[in-house]
Amino acid sequence: MDYFCLRLNKMLEKTLVDSIKTIDSLTQAQQLALGKFIDKGFPTSKWEEWKYASLKHLNERDWKWSPEKLSVDFSKPQWKHSAIIQTLNGNTHSEGALPQGIALLPMSEFMAQNPAFDSVWKARNPILDQNSLYDLNEALVNDHAVLWVKKGVKIVEPLLHHYLVSGQQDTAVQSKLFIYLEEDSEITWFEQQRSESSHAILSNFVQEIWVSKNAHLTLIKDQDLQQSITHVDHTFIFQQESSLVDAFTFSINAAYLRNNLHFYIDGPQVVSNLNGLYIPGEDQLMDTHSVVDHRMPHSESNELYKGVLMGNATGVFNGKIFVRPDAQKTNAFQSCKNVLASDRATMNTKPQLEIWADDVKCSHGTTTGQLSDEALFYMRSRGISKATAQTLLLLAFVQQVIDKLEHEEIRAELSDKIVNKIQASLGLTLL
Repeated sequence: MDYFCLRLNKMLEKTLVDSIKTIDSLTQAQQLALGKFIDKGFPTSKWEEWKYASLKHLNERDWKWSPEKLSVDFSKPQWKHSAIIQTLNGNTHSEGALPQGIALLPMSEFMAQNPAFDSVWKARNPILDQNSLYDLNEALVNDHAVLWVKKGVKIVEPLLHHYLVSGQQDTAVQSKLFIYLEEDSEITWFEQQRSESSHAILSNFVQEIWVSKNAHLTLIKDQDLQQSITHVDHTFIFQQESSLVDAFTFSINAAYLRNNLHFYIDGPQVVSNLNGLYIPGEDQLMDTHSVVDHRMPHSESNELYKGVLMGNATGVFNGKIFVRPDAQKTNAFQSCKNVLASDRATMNTKPQLEIWADDVKCSHGTTTGQLSDEALFYMRSRGISKATAQTLLLLAFVQQVIDKLEHEEIRAELSDKIVNKIQASLGLTLL
């Protein structure tokens, strides 16, 4: 039986390799990245970083590697926004004019206008252990888009990013976007990740962000995809001296949702705030792998993650903090708290802290539990049904993350979605 399973797995891997080798018109660099992916394959449970979130089953599908081009009219939000950028099946463009001081252009043109940055970019050195999907993205995306925020540009209203994947058959969609903030610039980037397909879609999104000296980025991700979607989001943020990043990740729906969120602190006086909320329901897996790499002194990072797991959901949180030898006077804090709202739900947590400096303040911790029986009894004794009491307690639990959002309309929009998801999972109508 073991031999038969081994042979079957090899056949499935060969089918994948044969289909992906039919892709033509790849540059030498793309071919090199493709070779790395083929050597590694999709992550399996034997890989430590994917122990609870294997993607081995993706070998079994006959993927279409060239997704169709889309043209979609999204409904515009009622709240004020400065611009709309769309990424449709990997193709990024602006919907209308961009604010003065912001440009959207191909990576080749950006590098031609910023030749001194080329060597800096190549030396950025992200941690890519056991990340074959990054290699796959590098192989199949050529000359991706760059959002360039010029020096001193401060945009008050959010930039809205519509990210959409779709397909008329099982489709692998590779998307990549580079956001470059020059010195003293400031933007809010609100990203809505969506899907439109009844077929299986592998959505493999790489977003790399460079935050220059004294720049400020607020990054908000609203991940609400269909049950047919496997979505892997790699967001790598490189922060320079005295920069500030406030990041929010709200994982609401998808069959499989993996966030690889990395912060690389490459300058002193840097502040990095990571906030996340995941609420998987029936037949959903949500996995957060965060890395905060303190490479320079006098920096601060704060992580707050909360999860509500319903039905037979699976959750994963792996948070790494590195404090390098030169990163003296570092303050780094990490907290991950989870509630199992079902006896069938499971949560796997692994906080990690590696310190090579001696003058630092660091802490990490994680908890997983269930709702308080005493609190439920108190509410039910006052005529509140069990399901309604559960909902109110869960909403109170997640509110700490939601309240950190300063933009009132975005906060209200996300609050409504979170309420609806929790109520639907508990079988309730609107309160």
